Amino acid sequence: MKIKILSFTLALGLAMGVCSAQAQESHHHRAGLTDALFVKKAGSGGLTEVQLGQLAQQNGSTQEVKDFGAKMVTDHGKINDDLKTIAAKDNLTLPTQPNAEQQALIGKLTKETGKEFDTNYIHAMVKAHIADKALFTQEAQGAKNPDLAQFAQSSLPVIQEHLSMIQSIAGSGSSASAKSGGMNMGSSGDSGQGKSGVAPGANANPVPDTITDSPNTNVAPTTPDVGTSGESKSGLAPGSNANPVPATSPQP
Repeated sequence: MKIKILSFTLALGLAMGVCSAQAQESHHHRAGLTDALFVKKAGSGGLTEVQLGQLAQQNGSTQEVKDFGAKMVTDHGKINDDLKTIAAKDNLTLPTQPNAEQQALIGKLTKETGKEFDTNYIHAMVKAHIADKALFTQEAQGAKNPDLAQFAQSSLPVIQEHLSMIQSIAGSGSSASAKSGGMNMGSSGDSGQGKSGVAPGANANPVPDTITDSPNTNVAPTTPDVGTSGESKSGLAPGSNANPVPATSPQP
């Protein structure tokens, strides 16, 4: 009987220890993120994404980047408005501008245009939305303020959509860049040949190695008066004497 009671006590203690460990893990997961801090981070991040979205519409070089920027202005503008409503209701303090790091990023991208802007903007948006997803997930699961928990939960699908979109743009952009870089051959074809099919630098109508002065191209070129066996038409080898001198001279 004592053994059974001891076993039950040990099992109960083990179960309580597991629950305590899980509670501590949950506390550590939530540690550092209060509702007030979430409001601060979500508020400054939302302001940043709206401002960068406006820049993307002005400085971007592709329609994808411009359209994504417009979506950021619309979607994060609404998220910001929803957060303002909760802050006013629950007496929470919202930031009025991006933080110092975010302002530095905005200042940097303000000076860039074209492909340089696209590259840096896309990189910043991928990074920002990965962080947004983690932040809003954590608040949705552990917020003390039920309004903020509901706000974070309802905003997550929009943030996930943004993350998927910008990752897709990043993938298609790098692919297109690689293709254009490999295919930019000027007037040359894919295999290094010119449009005529002749390799660069080669003459499409090569000149024969020997050129005749005959104006009539149907007339065969003049050849030396030599037979096929190296003999002249007289049958004698070139340079030989038609009347050869006997090997021995006549006697006196």
